[in-house]
Amino acid sequence: MEFTKTYHELKQNFSITSADTKLNERGFTFSSIPFCSNSKPIPYTRTGIYNETDGYSFAADDAKIEKNSQFNLPVYLPNSSSKYNNAIVLLHGLNERSWDKYLPWAHYLGQKTNRPVILFPLAFHMNRGCDDWSNPRLMMPHLTNRKEDKDISMATFANIALSQRLSDDPLRFFTSGNQSADDLIQLLESINEGSFPFLEKGAQVDFFSYSIGSFLAQILFLANPNEIVSHSKLFIFCGGSLFNAMNGTSRLIMDSHAFRSLRKYYINDFLFEIRNRSPLSSFIKGGVWGESFIAMINEENNQFYREHKLQRLRNQIQIISLKKDAVIPSNAMQSTFACIHNKSKNMITELDFPFEYSHENPFPILSAAKSAEVDKAFNQVFSKAAAFLC
Repeated sequence: MEFTKTYHELKQNFSITSADTKLNERGFTFSSIPFCSNSKPIPYTRTGIYNETDGYSFAADDAKIEKNSQFNLPVYLPNSSSKYNNAIVLLHGLNERSWDKYLPWAHYLGQKTNRPVILFPLAFHMNRGCDDWSNPRLMMPHLTNRKEDKDISMATFANIALSQRLSDDPLRFFTSGNQSADDLIQLLESINEGSFPFLEKGAQVDFFSYSIGSFLAQILFLANPNEIVSHSKLFIFCGGSLFNAMNGTSRLIMDSHAFRSLRKYYINDFLFEIRNRSPLSSFIKGGVWGESFIAMINEENNQFYREHKLQRLRNQIQIISLKKDAVIPSNAMQSTFACIHNKSKNMITELDFPFEYSHENPFPILSAAKSAEVDKAFNQVFSKAAAFLC
């Protein structure tokens, strides 16, 4: 596939608010499916971490952000078939607001597997975010304040909203992840029941995950509530490590202060907090997601549980890492899965590309003269993904 050309064509024609998006009568469609999150808020009281004086956009109750609860799911349909018996769920990266980057990804996977691809937005991301977070008039004062702090690096307009929200309350990383997981289960249950458009009752669902979407997918596969992904496959791209091996400081993800706060909270404070009696600790220890989330924080947490589960999942997972990935390093992915004995052939593949790329932008849009190399790299990754997910 000519990735660069397809990217421009899809970006120009795609609309999340349109019921259907067709491109040059090629036979495929992007359709928008309404979704209403049924996830219940986690019971906890903010103490000490949360800064109530820091601007109304961030101090607002997350539960009151309506776009996060009612939104559209973009679904790529490869042809005019009325019903499909299998599908792929695509999970994106952290701090992303636009589907543009992922449209060619969905197109390739859908065409090569002849499956619908459901582009699933994580809580408070993509079309589930607050409009204020993209408003320069409202956001620039927050950015200016952070840039004036000499201890903060990588503060940008692109990451100010997430940086401020996680600095105010690092627990948002868990609570929004919990809602995303609940919503994924809701989606899978609707497919099993036959109530999701375009899919037959009980259709097979597999996953393509990228970056933090892979972290969520791993937790889902470890927890496997009601064995809902027992027969699903998971293809991981630029993801797969434990939390403590990640480096989220990036101009496109979060600034240094936000990542330091996040890391300190989950490696130290979070584990201390759940040992105490509280509604939050009861929820985490008694819920379906808590044990798996804790197991993905660092090597020592729930080690036997994590390694036992991963061993059982060895034939359901394949991974591609990138040699120059500075956010989720390739060696960290290798370490996570080192516990697996008799690994499936080519379970983890490390790639490197002959052009400048990054975790956040693995397939940069380059000039016509250089785009062929990017097109080749894209096909190298996604042909392997499509073959595994077929």
